[in-house]
Order: sequence, then C-alpha cells, then structure tokens
Amino acid sequence: MLEAEDVTSDSADRPASADGSDSAGQSWAGRELKPNPFSGDSGLADTGLLEALGRVNREPLEPQAHLGVVQALAGARLYAPIVPVATEHEVGEHGHMVDNASDMAMVRLQGEDGRECTPGFCSIPPLTAWHKEARPVPIESERLVLGAVEAGSQLIVLDPGTSQPFLLRRPALFAFAQGQPWTPAWADAEVGQALVTIAEDFPWLAQISLRPGSARVHVEGPEVGIRLGVRSQVPAEEMTRFQQALAADETIVERVDSLALQLAES
Repeated sequence: MLEAEDVTSDSADRPASADGSDSAGQSWAGRELKPNPFSGDSGLADTGLLEALGRVNREPLEPQAHLGVVQALAGARLYAPIVPVATEHEVGEHGHMVDNASDMAMVRLQGEDGRECTPGFCSIPPLTAWHKEARPVPIESERLVLGAVEAGSQLIVLDPGTSQPFLLRRPALFAFAQGQPWTPAWADAEVGQALVTIAEDFPWLAQISLRPGSARVHVEGPEVGIRLGVRSQVPAEEMTRFQQALAADETIVERVDSLALQLAES
C-alpha cells in the first residue's frame, strides 16, 4: 500500500516579492546559494551498487552479498519518488471536492509486517515505471537513509518492482546512518553467542541454531530463523519465558530486525 508523507518545500524555489522576501515572507538576506551537486546527472545507476544488487539477488543466503550492498551504498546517488499531495480542499460550484493547494511528498510503502518502508531507486527508468506520477528527485544515499530514520521508517527497499530489489532492514539502516560496521544478524557471531547464553537458562533446550529467516531474506520474511532442538514437548509458559528472554537481551534487540522460532525434536 502506498502512503505519502508531507515534506518541507525548499523556500529557494519560491518567487521573490518586491520587498526582498519570498512568497512565505522570509527574507532572502543572509541566504547562501549552493551549487547543485547533481548537475549533469545522467540518471543512470551507480555501477558498483547495481552489481551488488545483482549478486545479492543471485546469492540471497550469502552474508557477504548483503554486506556488499551496504558498502556500495556509501556515497551513491539514489532517486526518491516524490508525488504531489493536496493540502487544501474546498467544495466547488457543482458540489464536488476540489484541490486548492498541493505540496510535494515522498512516497512511503507499508511493509508486510505493517511497518513503514521508504523506497529508493538506483536510476530513473525503474522509478517512473514503478510509479508513473512520481517525480524522480536525486538524493545522496546517506540523506535518504537519515530522512527515513527521522520519519520513523525502519525499512528501505531499493529498486522495488525490479528484478533485483533489496530490503535494507533496521539494524543495517541504523548502522549505515551512524557509519558503524554491520553484519547480517543470522551471520553475526555476537548474536549467536547471545542465543547460547540465553539457552543456558532453559534445560529443555538440547540444541539451538541460527539461520536466515527466509530463502528470500534479502527482500521478505523474518530476518532470522532460530531453530530450537528440544527433548520433549515444551509447555507454553516455557516458550513465553524464552521469548521474553530474547526480548530482554540487548544484543538481540539491537542487531536482529525480526525473527521466527521453530521447534524440532532432537
């Protein structure tokens, strides 16, 4: 489902008035006009990022392929889909609702778990094919990520609707925004050690293992799958206690976006 969120218009695009202010009454004095960093932009995709997306779609269970996308994003130019959104309405002379004013807004998506997801595109053609009314606005990957975080979005999907999309989940998103290293949770040794430590408090657990949560973990499904090898049937209250232990562990909360549990007799 597409959702739009208002964005602030750049006052530098407003016409100047006779008294030296723009149409919003803000003075032009003291403003600094900076050169457009995207002048002469071809609209084509960053080659390194495109190659990284191709690899992760061919090898979705390879952690280095996921890491390669995040590394290729650094310094890359993306395109944000922007659409007009009505901000003022009135009833026209024939009794129909008409738009009086509009603003430009970023298109937002809703993920399969209900969370907001921000789309970003590597080039113009897939964006306009995906949403014919959207205007492609060039933006640095870092600015797109920071804007998504500030808007409360925990997911970014790159090139949705194409043959090689990629879902940037919350831990990768936050690490990228902070310039911190990141490893997919299902390949993270510290996440594995946290699970082993938690398991020590549950004697009914004979084995615990960590794996990708989906065969298409690069675009859908839970990020992590946790397989619990048990010796006998586990009471519901014990499973609840285990889930509470996961939710209380700082490493799990910080580094795991979403997870699914599977019980199996050992």
